[in-house]
Amino acid sequence: MGQDRQPDNSSVNSKVILIAMPWVIFLLFMQVFNENVFSLVTPKIAEDFAITPGTVSWVVTIGGLILGVGGAIYAALSDSISFRKLFVFGVITFVAGSLLGFIVQGSFVLVVLARAIQCMGAAVIPGCFIVLVRRYAPKEQQPLYLGYGTAMYQLSAGIGHIIGGYVAKYFSWTFSFLLPLVVLITLPVFLKYLPDETGKKGKLDIIGAIILTVLSTVLILAVTRKDMVIGLIGLVILAFFILYSKKRTDPILDLSVFRIKTYTPLLLVSILIYCVQSAFFFIFPFFIRDVYSAGIEVIGLMFVPANFGAFISGMLAGKITNKIGKLKAFYVGTSIVLAGMLMFGIFLGMNIIYMWIALALFGIGYTIIYSGFYTSFTGLLPDDRVGISMSVYNLITKIILSLFVALVGILISQDTLDFKLLPVPEGLKHVHLYSNVCLLFSLMLVVGMVLFEVFYGRKERQRLASETIVEQEAV
Repeated sequence: MGQDRQPDNSSVNSKVILIAMPWVIFLLFMQVFNENVFSLVTPKIAEDFAITPGTVSWVVTIGGLILGVGGAIYAALSDSISFRKLFVFGVITFVAGSLLGFIVQGSFVLVVLARAIQCMGAAVIPGCFIVLVRRYAPKEQQPLYLGYGTAMYQLSAGIGHIIGGYVAKYFSWTFSFLLPLVVLITLPVFLKYLPDETGKKGKLDIIGAIILTVLSTVLILAVTRKDMVIGLIGLVILAFFILYSKKRTDPILDLSVFRIKTYTPLLLVSILIYCVQSAFFFIFPFFIRDVYSAGIEVIGLMFVPANFGAFISGMLAGKITNKIGKLKAFYVGTSIVLAGMLMFGIFLGMNIIYMWIALALFGIGYTIIYSGFYTSFTGLLPDDRVGISMSVYNLITKIILSLFVALVGILISQDTLDFKLLPVPEGLKHVHLYSNVCLLFSLMLVVGMVLFEVFYGRKERQRLASETIVEQEAV
């Protein structure tokens, strides 16, 4: 792929940041809004089609899978195709999948297919947002835009949960497909203001993308069906994909990025931290419904204080990161999320107000993590490797997150973890199961923090200390 460029033309930067970026963030808003609406209405979809949580998880996992593969493709293409063309194509595909979903609402298989098309368009945001910020925003403003992005994430999640709950209760979950049509209003702005410059042309690894999509689908199918034979087929495809990628000069999964210092450990940290977020948002409607017998509209309302509180903290996240540093921002954010998750595990089944508080901590913590972590992660990437590095990052994290959501869907469909570990109230449906899953998530957060400290935090503090000494000696 071509080199990642930082245009000298300040007017281009000005147009992108001052005019186009708010609309890019609005598209991010709608992408996350759409994901949260469908995450909330999955219990209703399961009821209408008479399927299990493990099966209905395909509505969420296929979205994550396509966002991963699609995001990787968009990020890689951003080195050779202009942001204008990528975003226009993404918006049109997003709308096309949404219309298709409403039309084929009577078939679960076709609904999943429509979600795949919808998410292929929406994937332009996870694929290009961070690359766009990294490429065009001044370095000192990058944490601010990342903070604004995560603030919109939380705001859209809150509104998505509210609207999703009421659409499912008073209309039908099928109307959820019509909500994203509003993104059409972004097209005139993208056509006029997003940069149309292109870098060095490269070939897109279409065959690799197809193989990877098939591989991911087979692995998710193996997990949801608990089929060893399908799992072995997946391993064979994986081996073939690795050999294929090594022979190509421009594979969709460029393994050379793993030579970048600390890339692999931070990728693992991201997987641990964000697997918790994705899986928890999937199971939350189920355990609030099962343990507290709450309706879907009540569950949607529970997200309101959490998401709007997180919206405020997200708007401040960039300033917080600049003030206390990216390392402290990551640790503070992860600690707040951990506190919320432990509250879920310990107080589940008690007064529901504890769940409201825990959910607020959970959402606020992630907004602080986002700015601190991605400032750290993208800061270690060479300028000419940002696009492909984020392509691989999006690809791997989204696929693993999708697999993990499918796995957790299976987990809550069985009794494997349904045993007493904490003194939560007895007699409530699956209360021990959900409490233990929350404890498992807490352990993952702790492991993520430890890995971040061992492989990055300690070295980064030493580097900053050395730079301070050199500056003092120079003075």
